[in-house]
Amino acid sequence: MTAAVFLGPTLEPGTARSLADVQVLPPVSQGDVYRAVQNGFRIIGIVDGYFEQVPAVWHKEILWAMSQGVHVFGAASMGALRAAELADFGMKGVGRVFCDFYSGSLEDDDEVAVVHGPAEVGYPCLSEAMVNIRATLGLAEAAKVIDTTAHKLMLDHAKTLHFSKRSYKNVADGVACDVPVQMLSDFFGWLPGGRADVKHDDACEMLAQISALMKNALHPMTVSYKFEHTDTWERLIRQAGRPASEGRCEGLMEELRLDPDLHAQTLGEAAGRALAAREASRLQMEDDGAVFDAVLNRFFLSRDLVEGAEIEEWMANQQITVPELTSFMKRQVVFETAKSQRDNEIRTYVPDALRAKGQYGRLSRRAEEKAEWLRLNGKEPSDVEATGLCETELVAWYFKTCLQKPVPRHIDAHIQALGFKSKQAFLQALAREFLFRGDSSDSV
Repeated sequence: MTAAVFLGPTLEPGTARSLADVQVLPPVSQGDVYRAVQNGFRIIGIVDGYFEQVPAVWHKEILWAMSQGVHVFGAASMGALRAAELADFGMKGVGRVFCDFYSGSLEDDDEVAVVHGPAEVGYPCLSEAMVNIRATLGLAEAAKVIDTTAHKLMLDHAKTLHFSKRSYKNVADGVACDVPVQMLSDFFGWLPGGRADVKHDDACEMLAQISALMKNALHPMTVSYKFEHTDTWERLIRQAGRPASEGRCEGLMEELRLDPDLHAQTLGEAAGRALAAREASRLQMEDDGAVFDAVLNRFFLSRDLVEGAEIEEWMANQQITVPELTSFMKRQVVFETAKSQRDNEIRTYVPDALRAKGQYGRLSRRAEEKAEWLRLNGKEPSDVEATGLCETELVAWYFKTCLQKPVPRHIDAHIQALGFKSKQAFLQALAREFLFRGDSSDSV
């Protein structure tokens, strides 16, 4: 799945999914758009969003998302506000609410704000949005249910109410002394069938546009600006990088901490991936389908996963779905691409990494002893023939004797994953090891 939509009280998830093949996420808050991009979504729709007690979605994370080639839509509520502010940068605003904010007809954020219930019960609206009240009163006057004076009185009173107190009952109560009782009674009789829900309609229109975009070949979003990495942005992505499921993550981290060696190795790997993602973002690396396919193929072959059933079993064991696998592999592409572009720089830090593990001295001494032994015994240059074994026997010796593992079915993928430049370079390394071990009881 390539599209995600942030929804709350404006539209039911089921309706949203019936209009477009999207993953429905809770109302957006600060950091959520960044995380959605990191999770592989290439189209993001924003409808509802948090504010006040929860930091609102930040303009800069939307700008960053678009600079990464992601199409970002906004409509109806928080999405319309952000789209009006960022339309000139490429955010796609949809619907009446967006147009009114973009034109300047509406200016106040409270026009779209509502109070709603919790997610567990479907975000039920506990107040009415001002944009809906405006539209409804306009329709009521057009239908001659209320007159122009009542329309203006009700509209003005609604605007004086705090957004959390806006309801048609409270509006009517506030003008009860100035509007005929029968007119208000007629209004409430007409309301169930005549009420406008502009936010709902705009959200549906946005989803229809997302669906239309998804039906064609999806090309990355292009922008005219250069995204600047500021200190504030760095702080945001550090915070946004915290997993949304803290409880599950903490349980996983506890298990990991109980295995000190795996803990150190995993955190080192995770740090490398985080830095690679930052580097890819800074360099604005573009998606490459051919690279993705190559990395995906190499990833499974290097783990001896060839058959479909084997891959499915691995996915089940790693608790990863097909969409999550796609997102994971996109991050794997970023990781491997960034590593390859910084190969020489990474090599300069290998001694530090080995010393941190307490392994530098041992490996360095062994490399020197091996080179000296091979030189003194005339075994350089070493090749398969010098060992007296055939290529298959030498490879089998290495995996059985040195690694106590079976030979991988796809040895080429294994060699590439180790960083050898060619299969010949790998075999020469094995030959040197075989010859040296013939005169040494040392082991790797």
